[in-house]
This record gives sequence, structure tokens and C-alpha cells, in this order.
Amino acid sequence: MEWKDWSSVAFTERHCLSSCSGVYVVVDANDCVWYVGQAANIKARWAGKTHHRYPQLIRSNKKRSYRIYWKELSVDLLIEKEKYYIQILNPELNGCKVKKYLPKQPQVEREIKALLKVLNNPTYLFPVVRSVVAGGYEDNGGIHCIIILINANDTRLLFQSMQKRHPPKVKNAWGLYKSYCGKNEQLYQSSSVIAYSFFNYRFEFLELPNIILYLEEHLSICERYVNIIEMLGVKVKAFKYLDIFNELPIEDEYICTNSEGKKCLTNLDYLKYRHHAIKRLEQND
Repeated sequence: MEWKDWSSVAFTERHCLSSCSGVYVVVDANDCVWYVGQAANIKARWAGKTHHRYPQLIRSNKKRSYRIYWKELSVDLLIEKEKYYIQILNPELNGCKVKKYLPKQPQVEREIKALLKVLNNPTYLFPVVRSVVAGGYEDNGGIHCIIILINANDTRLLFQSMQKRHPPKVKNAWGLYKSYCGKNEQLYQSSSVIAYSFFNYRFEFLELPNIILYLEEHLSICERYVNIIEMLGVKVKAFKYLDIFNELPIEDEYICTNSEGKKCLTNLDYLKYRHHAIKRLEQND
């Protein structure tokens, strides 16, 4: 997020913008980039209420707390750099018609919320626990990672969502996160975790059907260790005490090898690698 190192002012303090030429971005409190633009005089471009995006942004500023970041550039570079930052930042409003109101949620947020709702709808096979949030941790890059345990059927559901004809921003949010789980890369093949990147968050979905089935079959354990929290406005099941890992079936599994003779790391290996760093999610996470 290069723009985080740029100069910035709160949206309500646009009069403090620099009069230099440059590129600017409008970002909310959750680090979602809403607009990218360029101007020969940035302060003049945002003077008063003259900017064409002002009516949209001012209506939602109280909720989203926008800031305007800018980077000083020579005039001859403005068009080129504006296109560059639009391409890499995928702002919500560039390319959209100017309307009075902003969409209630960015597309990437709507997609993950819809999936969380589906993963918490009970089914015939999983009437009690279809999925569960194991907890969260922060990686070395400052990304907030949330680990969600799912069953095999829902792995297929996630792959189907990955392959849909989504807008580029949603399609690019999907990926496979690979990890060697602290093992020797010469001896092991990395584990692959389905991941969805959303602003400064990464949702990691681990297919661990034995754990989900264990919770279904041991209701006393489930009642003791699993509760319902709200995440992104969606009610989800989550571990409330992390000593549940002492109860769960997370012994070593049979290790397969690939064509090169390397041992294949699994989602269970990844959970065991991460679980000491995991912290339980509070109600407001």
C-alpha cells in the first residue's frame, strides 16, 4: 500500500491540501480505496464542493471517515501515473457513473459476507456446526488473517465461487495461499490454503472435515467451546476458548509424497503450524 506513505488530510480538511500537481487517492478508515485522480493543482481541484465526486463522498464520510492522500508529480506524468494507480489499486468509483449515493458496500465486502452467511447456514449433514472460525493472527506483513475451518462439501463451494465470472476486484481477491509450515522446502511440498483477501484482511479456509464432524458428534464439547459472534455484520460460529485444540483430533495424519518424493503438507499441518499464534476473535472483530 504505497499510498500509506504519502501526505494526507482528512476529507473534511481539504483546504489543507497542497497546491502541487500530483496524483491523489480517497481512502476510508478500513483502507478501502474509493477514488484515484490527478490534478495540476490538487488543492484547487478539491476546493469547496466543486469536485464531481464530492456529493457522493460527503454523504458517507461520517460513516467511512475518508482521507485524501496525494503524491507530488510533474504535470507531464499525471495521466500516466493516474492510469497506473487505477490499475493497481482498483478503486471502487473510477469508471462508475457519478451518482448521488455510494454503494452501501464495496464488491469485495459483499462477496465475503455472502459466503460467511452460506457457511453458517445449517445443512442436513451439518445441522449444528457447518464451519467454525478458529481465530486470527497477524502475519509479518501486518495482514490480519482469520482462519475458518470448513467441511469438504464447502471446499467445492469456494472453488465454484473462485471460478465465477466476478468483477476483477472480486476475482483478484481469491487465491491459494501456500506455506511450508516451517518445514524444510527441500523435503516438503507446500500446503495450499484457499484464501480471500479483503482490504487488510485475509480469510483462510481450511478443509478439516474430521474436526467439523467431531464437533457435530460431541455436542458437549461444542456447547462448551463454540459460540456465536458477529463478524462483518454476519453471525458466525467461533471458538471461544482456544484450549479446545487439546480436545480436537489434530494428531499426525498419513503423509503422502509427490512425484519428487517430497512429503505433502496438508491443511491440518497448516493449522498445527499456526495454532500457537492464533488468538480468539472478540465480538467486534
